[in-house]
Amino acid sequence: MTTHLVLVGAGHAHLHLLKHATALRRAGYRITLVAPTRFWYSGMAARLLGGAPRDACSLDIAALSARHGIEHVTAPFVALDVHTKHVFLADGHHIAFDVLSLNVGSDVVPPTPTGATVPAWGDARYWHVKPIERLDALRQHVLDAAQQRRALHMVVVGGGPSGVEMAANLAGLSQRLEANNAIRLVTRHARLLPAAPPTASRWASRQLSRLGVDWHPDVALDGGAGWLDTLDFSPDDIILATGLRPAYCVADLPLALDDNGIRIKATLQSEEHATIFAVGDCASLIDYSLPKRGIEGVRQGPVLLQNLIALQNGTPLSDYHPPATALAIVDMHDKGLALYGEHWRGGRLALRLKRYIDARFLQRYR
Repeated sequence: MTTHLVLVGAGHAHLHLLKHATALRRAGYRITLVAPTRFWYSGMAARLLGGAPRDACSLDIAALSARHGIEHVTAPFVALDVHTKHVFLADGHHIAFDVLSLNVGSDVVPPTPTGATVPAWGDARYWHVKPIERLDALRQHVLDAAQQRRALHMVVVGGGPSGVEMAANLAGLSQRLEANNAIRLVTRHARLLPAAPPTASRWASRQLSRLGVDWHPDVALDGGAGWLDTLDFSPDDIILATGLRPAYCVADLPLALDDNGIRIKATLQSEEHATIFAVGDCASLIDYSLPKRGIEGVRQGPVLLQNLIALQNGTPLSDYHPPATALAIVDMHDKGLALYGEHWRGGRLALRLKRYIDARFLQRYR
């Protein structure tokens, strides 16, 4: 008798399971994947906005599933019943599972004290950096405006890596199109990339200035959209890169939760349910406070595979130990900023390294 393994979401960790589906089937699993038709690689979000082809920044999940003999369901996941062990989909269907793994990602934290929707500002369009496919639509919006010779006033909100990347690549795209767009970056902190060494933050600030980005630091964002009144123009577009939280669907799940997501043990199992796993941005590893970053999902993938097989075989499960320090490279259009703890290096070489790492990751699954 086979054990039905249902995978919800096609994040970094679940990609590893798809690639090793043969090992899971050998262990006795039948696999169903509930996920959209494409995986958008978060490491190339800025490059997508800056002009890279869509196919270079994403994977065809339908083709990947078919290649590895996995049933693929595209209807969105909406609910979970842990007692009857069913997942419910937006089209009204439900799927029974024996073992479940959740890898549903994250959404943007709005810059308001309550997490409510940001108030409207005139005719401005709001864009979130997640889901990543929205950046493809944003790029097309910039292209359309350039073809109409219409200059855009754009505000990026957030001084972390995503905000810096969005501002830099919007500026780079505008230069390539010879569009006279005004790009502003608004941050609540006095310096960019507050988790980076101060010298690295200053380097990033100089690069943004070189690209023509106007930076507004020390702006009180927590009061809703009142900060918009401090601008000397009415923005056409507001891009929110104000941090990440677990995907919105996580809040309604009947699982142990905290502010960082589904509470999981070191084995990646739910704190309360041994047959439910959670990985990536939607998961909160007990006793750790980890940033929402793709590297966690990448590193959790092999442990998840090993533990699913161990669960089926009745052998001890392994623990996931997050790295104390991980390499991060900020894509600043034509240069990169490599960060590793207190060490950093900025320039074209860092960007070439990022291009190599990103291409190698996607090539594993093509």
